[in-house]
Amino acid sequence: MRLDSRTRHEIRESARRFFGADVYLFGSRTDDAKRGGDIDLYIEAPMSAAEAVRSRIAMLGHLYSRIGERKIDLVVNSGGGERPIFREARQHGEKL
Repeated sequence: MRLDSRTRHEIRESARRFFGADVYLFGSRTDDAKRGGDIDLYIEAPMSAAEAVRSRIAMLGHLYSRIGERKIDLVVNSGGGERPIFREARQHGEKL
């Protein structure tokens, strides 16, 4: 996993604060042999679509203030159906 311990901590705490949920890292950052790449995060949190959008915006803003403006993709499954990206994140993601 190519995230330092401080960044992992900030992401975990932000997910708990804004979603009350665990967060998973997926994508290229889970492979130590690769370089670069954005931070792909996945959260499952049963809530309305409007709440999910508000929480997503708040969490990203908070993370930018804590770890700097980095390319972060935050995928939120708020219970509105199954998508291929959700399956990918669950199958290959690592819980932070």
